[in-house]
Amino acid sequence: MKGLWPHLAALVVAAVLALSIWSRDEKAIKAEESQKVEIWGGTPDQLERIRFESPTRTVTLEPRKDAVGRFYVTELDKEETPRSPHGAPDAGVSASEPPKRTTTRFIGVKDANEIAGKVAPFMAIRQLGPLGAGRAEEFGFDKPEGTLKVKVGGTEYVLVIGSATPGGQERYAKLERTGVVYAVPGDVVQSMLGAESRLLERDLHGFQDADVSKVRITRAGKTREVVPMPQKKGAWADAAAPAKLDETVGNWLTKVSRLHVMEYVENPPSPLKPESALVRLDYFAGNKPLGFLELYKLPGEKGSDYYVRSENSRWFVKVLTSAGEQVEQDAASIVK
Repeated sequence: MKGLWPHLAALVVAAVLALSIWSRDEKAIKAEESQKVEIWGGTPDQLERIRFESPTRTVTLEPRKDAVGRFYVTELDKEETPRSPHGAPDAGVSASEPPKRTTTRFIGVKDANEIAGKVAPFMAIRQLGPLGAGRAEEFGFDKPEGTLKVKVGGTEYVLVIGSATPGGQERYAKLERTGVVYAVPGDVVQSMLGAESRLLERDLHGFQDADVSKVRITRAGKTREVVPMPQKKGAWADAAAPAKLDETVGNWLTKVSRLHVMEYVENPPSPLKPESALVRLDYFAGNKPLGFLELYKLPGEKGSDYYVRSENSRWFVKVLTSAGEQVEQDAASIVK
Protein backbone atom coordinates (compact mmCIF):
# COMPACT_ATOMS: atom_id res chain seq x y z
CA MET A 1 0.00 0.00 0.00
CA LYS A 2 2.88 2.34 0.83
CA GLY A 3 4.19 1.89 -2.71
CA LEU A 4 0.93 3.26 -4.13
CA TRP A 5 1.09 6.61 -2.33
CA PRO A 6 3.78 8.16 -4.55
CA HIS A 7 1.75 7.19 -7.63
CA LEU A 8 -1.47 8.56 -6.16
CA ALA A 9 0.28 11.78 -5.20
CA ALA A 10 1.70 12.15 -8.70
CA LEU A 11 -1.77 11.53 -10.16
CA VAL A 12 -3.30 14.23 -7.93
CA VAL A 13 -0.57 16.72 -8.85
CA ALA A 14 -1.06 15.97 -12.58
CA ALA A 15 -4.83 16.43 -12.27
CA VAL A 16 -4.45 19.75 -10.44
CA LEU A 17 -1.90 20.93 -13.00
CA ALA A 18 -4.17 19.94 -15.92
CA LEU A 19 -7.12 21.72 -14.29
CA SER A 20 -5.07 24.88 -13.75
CA ILE A 21 -3.86 24.87 -17.37
CA TRP A 22 -7.40 24.31 -18.64
CA SER A 23 -8.72 27.10 -16.44
CA ARG A 24 -5.93 29.42 -17.55
CA ASP A 25 -6.57 28.63 -21.23
CA GLU A 26 -10.29 29.18 -20.77
CA LYS A 27 -9.62 32.52 -19.11
CA ALA A 28 -7.28 33.48 -21.94
CA ILE A 29 -9.94 32.64 -24.51
CA LYS A 30 -12.54 34.65 -22.61
CA ALA A 31 -10.12 37.54 -22.27
CA GLU A 32 -9.44 37.47 -26.00
CA GLU A 33 -13.17 37.39 -26.74
CA SER A 34 -13.74 40.34 -24.43
CA GLN A 35 -11.09 42.35 -26.27
CA LYS A 36 -12.84 42.00 -29.64
CA VAL A 37 -14.18 45.25 -31.08
CA GLU A 38 -17.20 45.66 -33.34
CA ILE A 39 -16.26 47.50 -36.54
CA TRP A 40 -19.87 47.48 -37.70
CA GLY A 41 -23.04 45.66 -36.70
CA GLY A 42 -25.79 43.88 -38.56
CA THR A 43 -26.87 40.29 -39.09
CA PRO A 44 -26.59 37.86 -42.02
CA ASP A 45 -30.29 38.50 -42.70
CA GLN A 46 -29.48 42.20 -43.23
CA LEU A 47 -26.53 41.49 -45.50
CA GLU A 48 -27.00 42.82 -49.03
CA ARG A 49 -23.59 42.31 -50.62
CA ILE A 50 -19.97 41.38 -49.95
CA ARG A 51 -17.40 42.64 -52.45
CA PHE A 52 -13.62 42.33 -52.47
CA GLU A 53 -11.61 44.38 -54.96
CA SER A 54 -7.92 44.02 -55.71
CA PRO A 55 -5.72 44.71 -58.74
CA THR A 56 -5.94 41.09 -59.90
CA ARG A 57 -9.41 40.00 -58.82
CA THR A 58 -12.88 41.13 -57.85
CA VAL A 59 -15.16 38.84 -55.83
CA THR A 60 -18.84 39.63 -55.26
CA LEU A 61 -21.25 37.63 -53.08
CA GLU A 62 -24.95 38.40 -53.34
CA PRO A 63 -27.27 36.64 -50.86
CA ARG A 64 -30.34 34.71 -51.95
CA LYS A 65 -32.85 32.71 -49.94
CA ASP A 66 -35.21 29.90 -50.85
CA ALA A 67 -37.15 27.16 -49.07
CA VAL A 68 -33.91 25.28 -48.34
CA GLY A 69 -32.09 28.24 -46.82
CA ARG A 70 -29.65 31.03 -47.54
CA PHE A 71 -27.09 30.77 -50.34
CA TYR A 72 -24.87 33.17 -52.27
CA VAL A 73 -24.44 33.85 -55.96
CA THR A 74 -20.71 34.48 -56.26
CA GLU A 75 -19.03 36.22 -59.18
CA LEU A 76 -15.27 36.05 -59.60
CA ASP A 77 -13.47 38.28 -62.10
CA LYS A 78 -9.72 37.63 -62.14
CA GLU A 79 -6.54 37.84 -64.15
CA GLU A 80 -5.37 34.61 -65.71
CA THR A 81 -1.64 34.18 -66.22
CA PRO A 82 -1.08 32.15 -69.43
CA ARG A 83 0.61 28.87 -68.52
CA SER A 84 2.51 26.26 -70.48
CA PRO A 85 1.22 22.67 -70.80
CA HIS A 86 3.50 21.80 -67.86
CA GLY A 87 1.79 24.33 -65.59
CA ALA A 88 4.57 26.94 -65.55
CA PRO A 89 3.96 30.52 -66.72
CA ASP A 90 4.09 30.61 -70.52
CA ALA A 91 7.41 32.16 -71.52
CA GLY A 92 6.11 32.65 -75.06
CA VAL A 93 3.64 35.32 -73.99
CA SER A 94 4.78 38.86 -74.69
CA ALA A 95 5.39 41.00 -71.60
CA SER A 96 3.41 43.77 -73.26
CA GLU A 97 0.38 41.53 -73.75
CA PRO A 98 -2.27 42.35 -71.12
CA PRO A 99 -3.25 39.48 -68.81
CA LYS A 100 -6.45 37.72 -69.77
CA ARG A 101 -9.36 38.31 -67.43
CA THR A 102 -12.03 35.69 -66.89
CA THR A 103 -15.39 35.89 -65.15
CA THR A 104 -17.03 32.90 -63.49
CA ARG A 105 -20.20 32.64 -61.44
CA PHE A 106 -21.04 29.91 -58.97
CA ILE A 107 -23.07 29.07 -55.89
CA GLY A 108 -21.71 29.29 -52.36
CA VAL A 109 -23.54 27.78 -49.39
CA LYS A 110 -21.77 26.44 -46.30
CA ASP A 111 -18.49 28.34 -46.43
CA ALA A 112 -20.15 31.44 -47.86
CA ASN A 113 -22.63 31.45 -44.98
CA GLU A 114 -19.75 31.20 -42.54
CA ILE A 115 -18.11 34.26 -44.09
CA ALA A 116 -21.42 36.13 -43.96
CA GLY A 117 -21.64 35.42 -40.25
CA LYS A 118 -18.15 36.87 -39.77
CA VAL A 119 -18.81 40.16 -41.59
CA ALA A 120 -22.29 40.89 -40.24
CA PRO A 121 -21.44 41.86 -37.58
CA PHE A 122 -17.73 42.31 -38.27
CA MET A 123 -15.68 41.87 -35.12
CA ALA A 124 -12.01 42.89 -35.04
CA ILE A 125 -9.53 41.01 -32.88
CA ARG A 126 -8.42 44.37 -31.54
CA GLN A 127 -8.48 48.08 -32.35
CA LEU A 128 -5.17 49.85 -32.96
CA GLY A 129 -6.44 53.40 -33.37
CA PRO A 130 -6.00 56.02 -36.11
CA LEU A 131 -3.13 55.54 -38.55
CA GLY A 132 -0.28 57.84 -37.65
CA ALA A 133 1.47 60.03 -40.21
CA GLY A 134 4.15 58.19 -42.18
CA ARG A 135 3.12 54.73 -40.91
CA ALA A 136 1.21 53.48 -43.98
CA GLU A 137 4.08 51.23 -45.08
CA GLU A 138 4.37 49.71 -41.60
CA PHE A 139 0.84 48.28 -41.86
CA GLY A 140 0.88 47.58 -45.61
CA PHE A 141 -1.46 50.42 -46.57
CA ASP A 142 1.06 51.90 -49.03
CA LYS A 143 0.37 48.86 -51.24
CA PRO A 144 -2.92 47.44 -49.91
CA GLU A 145 -3.95 43.87 -50.66
CA GLY A 146 -7.40 45.05 -51.65
CA THR A 147 -10.62 46.59 -50.42
CA LEU A 148 -13.48 44.79 -48.69
CA LYS A 149 -16.88 46.41 -49.18
CA VAL A 150 -19.81 45.10 -47.17
CA LYS A 151 -23.34 46.45 -47.56
CA VAL A 152 -25.54 45.62 -44.60
CA GLY A 153 -28.81 47.22 -43.51
CA GLY A 154 -28.67 49.73 -46.36
CA THR A 155 -25.19 51.05 -45.44
CA GLU A 156 -21.94 50.16 -47.18
CA TYR A 157 -18.79 49.84 -45.08
CA VAL A 158 -15.33 49.87 -46.66
CA LEU A 159 -12.20 48.25 -45.21
CA VAL A 160 -8.80 48.75 -46.80
CA ILE A 161 -6.81 45.53 -46.31
CA GLY A 162 -3.14 45.90 -45.40
CA SER A 163 -0.42 43.39 -44.63
CA ALA A 164 -0.48 40.39 -42.30
CA THR A 165 0.21 40.94 -38.62
CA PRO A 166 3.30 39.34 -37.03
CA GLY A 167 2.50 35.64 -36.99
CA GLY A 168 0.33 35.93 -40.09
CA GLN A 169 -2.98 34.88 -38.51
CA GLU A 170 -4.58 38.32 -38.78
CA ARG A 171 -4.62 41.22 -41.22
CA TYR A 172 -4.38 44.93 -40.67
CA ALA A 173 -7.47 46.72 -41.93
CA LYS A 174 -8.42 50.40 -42.01
CA LEU A 175 -12.03 51.56 -41.92
CA GLU A 176 -12.20 54.06 -44.73
CA ARG A 177 -14.71 56.46 -43.20
CA THR A 178 -12.85 56.88 -39.89
CA GLY A 179 -9.24 55.97 -40.68
CA VAL A 180 -9.15 53.68 -37.62
CA VAL A 181 -6.90 50.64 -37.96
CA TYR A 182 -7.89 47.17 -36.71
CA ALA A 183 -6.48 43.68 -36.65
CA VAL A 184 -9.10 41.45 -38.29
CA PRO A 185 -9.36 37.67 -38.77
CA GLY A 186 -7.23 36.60 -41.72
CA ASP A 187 -9.61 33.90 -42.93
CA VAL A 188 -12.07 36.45 -44.32
CA VAL A 189 -9.41 37.91 -46.63
CA GLN A 190 -8.05 34.47 -47.52
CA SER A 191 -11.52 33.34 -48.55
CA MET A 192 -11.72 36.25 -50.97
CA LEU A 193 -8.23 35.62 -52.36
CA GLY A 194 -9.06 31.94 -52.91
CA ALA A 195 -12.79 32.24 -53.63
CA GLU A 196 -12.76 29.68 -56.44
CA SER A 197 -11.64 26.96 -54.04
CA ARG A 198 -12.82 28.24 -50.66
CA LEU A 199 -16.32 29.55 -51.43
CA LEU A 200 -17.52 27.32 -54.28
CA GLU A 201 -20.06 24.82 -52.91
CA ARG A 202 -19.00 21.31 -53.88
CA ASP A 203 -21.57 19.26 -51.96
CA LEU A 204 -24.73 18.40 -53.88
CA HIS A 205 -26.62 17.98 -50.61
CA GLY A 206 -26.67 19.83 -47.33
CA PHE A 207 -27.95 16.87 -45.32
CA GLN A 208 -26.02 13.85 -44.05
CA ASP A 209 -26.35 10.29 -45.37
CA ALA A 210 -27.46 9.18 -41.89
CA ASP A 211 -30.47 11.53 -42.14
CA VAL A 212 -31.95 9.64 -45.09
CA SER A 213 -34.61 7.03 -44.32
CA LYS A 214 -36.03 6.64 -47.85
CA VAL A 215 -35.14 7.44 -51.46
CA ARG A 216 -37.68 7.64 -54.25
CA ILE A 217 -36.17 6.96 -57.67
CA THR A 218 -38.01 8.12 -60.80
CA ARG A 219 -37.07 7.10 -64.32
CA ALA A 220 -39.05 7.13 -67.58
CA GLY A 221 -42.29 7.79 -65.74
CA LYS A 222 -41.83 4.90 -63.30
CA THR A 223 -40.88 5.11 -59.63
CA ARG A 224 -39.39 2.90 -56.98
CA GLU A 225 -38.71 3.49 -53.29
CA VAL A 226 -35.71 2.07 -51.45
CA VAL A 227 -34.66 2.22 -47.80
CA PRO A 228 -31.32 1.85 -46.00
CA MET A 229 -30.65 -1.24 -43.93
CA PRO A 230 -29.53 0.05 -40.53
CA GLN A 231 -27.48 -3.00 -39.63
CA LYS A 232 -25.03 -2.49 -42.51
CA LYS A 233 -23.56 0.75 -43.82
CA GLY A 234 -24.21 1.28 -47.52
CA ALA A 235 -26.76 -1.54 -47.67
CA TRP A 236 -30.15 -0.85 -49.26
CA ALA A 237 -33.40 -2.71 -49.79
CA ASP A 238 -36.65 -2.23 -51.62
CA ALA A 239 -39.19 -0.42 -49.45
CA ALA A 240 -41.61 -3.30 -50.00
CA ALA A 241 -39.05 -5.79 -48.59
CA PRO A 242 -36.93 -3.75 -46.15
CA ALA A 243 -35.19 -6.81 -44.67
CA LYS A 244 -33.97 -8.17 -48.04
CA LEU A 245 -30.61 -6.82 -49.20
CA ASP A 246 -30.52 -5.44 -52.75
CA GLU A 247 -26.87 -5.12 -53.73
CA THR A 248 -27.74 -3.67 -57.14
CA VAL A 249 -29.42 -0.67 -55.55
CA GLY A 250 -26.58 -0.19 -53.09
CA ASN A 251 -23.96 -0.25 -55.84
CA TRP A 252 -25.93 2.20 -57.96
CA LEU A 253 -26.46 4.65 -55.10
CA THR A 254 -22.70 4.51 -54.46
CA LYS A 255 -22.20 5.62 -58.08
CA VAL A 256 -24.71 8.43 -57.56
CA SER A 257 -22.69 9.59 -54.55
CA ARG A 258 -19.64 9.91 -56.80
CA LEU A 259 -21.25 12.68 -58.82
CA HIS A 260 -19.30 15.82 -57.88
CA VAL A 261 -19.38 19.43 -58.96
CA MET A 262 -16.92 20.22 -61.74
CA GLU A 263 -18.33 23.62 -62.62
CA TYR A 264 -21.56 25.57 -62.22
CA VAL A 265 -23.64 26.23 -65.33
CA GLU A 266 -26.07 29.09 -64.83
CA ASN A 267 -27.49 28.76 -68.35
CA PRO A 268 -27.07 25.32 -69.99
CA PRO A 269 -26.51 25.30 -73.77
CA SER A 270 -30.00 23.83 -74.21
CA PRO A 271 -33.03 24.16 -71.91
CA LEU A 272 -33.18 21.45 -69.26
CA LYS A 273 -36.62 20.73 -67.84
CA PRO A 274 -37.51 18.30 -65.01
CA GLU A 275 -39.48 16.09 -67.38
CA SER A 276 -36.34 15.56 -69.50
CA ALA A 277 -34.22 14.29 -66.60
CA LEU A 278 -32.64 10.86 -67.14
CA VAL A 279 -33.36 10.01 -63.52
CA ARG A 280 -34.49 11.83 -60.39
CA LEU A 281 -33.91 10.93 -56.76
CA ASP A 282 -35.99 12.36 -53.91
CA TYR A 283 -34.56 11.97 -50.41
CA PHE A 284 -36.71 11.74 -47.26
CA ALA A 285 -36.33 11.63 -43.49
CA GLY A 286 -39.55 9.86 -42.61
CA ASN A 287 -42.15 11.76 -44.60
CA LYS A 288 -40.14 14.98 -44.58
CA PRO A 289 -38.45 15.84 -47.92
CA LEU A 290 -34.73 16.44 -47.52
CA GLY A 291 -33.72 17.18 -51.08
CA PHE A 292 -33.45 15.85 -54.61
CA LEU A 293 -31.04 15.15 -57.45
CA GLU A 294 -31.74 15.23 -61.19
CA LEU A 295 -29.37 13.93 -63.89
CA TYR A 296 -29.42 15.30 -67.46
CA LYS A 297 -27.49 14.69 -70.68
CA LEU A 298 -26.70 17.04 -73.56
CA PRO A 299 -24.51 16.72 -76.65
CA GLY A 300 -21.00 18.04 -76.01
CA GLU A 301 -17.87 18.76 -77.99
CA LYS A 302 -16.57 15.28 -77.30
CA GLY A 303 -19.54 12.97 -76.87
CA SER A 304 -22.11 13.74 -74.18
CA ASP A 305 -21.99 16.17 -71.27
CA TYR A 306 -23.79 15.33 -68.04
CA TYR A 307 -25.45 17.88 -65.78
CA VAL A 308 -26.91 17.60 -62.29
CA ARG A 309 -29.25 19.83 -60.35
CA SER A 310 -29.99 19.40 -56.64
CA GLU A 311 -31.55 21.30 -53.77
CA ASN A 312 -28.09 22.44 -52.65
CA SER A 313 -26.63 23.31 -56.05
CA ARG A 314 -29.62 25.49 -57.07
CA TRP A 315 -28.08 25.86 -60.53
CA PHE A 316 -27.09 23.08 -62.90
CA VAL A 317 -23.58 21.72 -62.45
CA LYS A 318 -21.45 19.80 -64.89
CA VAL A 319 -20.20 16.44 -63.59
CA LEU A 320 -17.54 14.04 -64.83
CA THR A 321 -18.77 12.32 -68.00
CA SER A 322 -17.70 8.84 -66.90
CA ALA A 323 -19.55 9.23 -63.59
CA GLY A 324 -22.72 10.44 -65.32
CA GLU A 325 -22.58 7.60 -67.84
CA GLN A 326 -22.40 4.96 -65.11
CA VAL A 327 -25.41 6.37 -63.29
CA GLU A 328 -27.41 6.60 -66.52
CA GLN A 329 -26.55 3.12 -67.78
CA ASP A 330 -27.27 1.35 -64.50
CA ALA A 331 -30.49 3.27 -63.80
CA ALA A 332 -32.34 0.96 -66.20
CA SER A 333 -31.69 -1.99 -63.89
CA ILE A 334 -32.92 -0.04 -60.84
CA VAL A 335 -36.27 1.20 -62.15
CA LYS A 336 -37.74 -1.15 -64.76
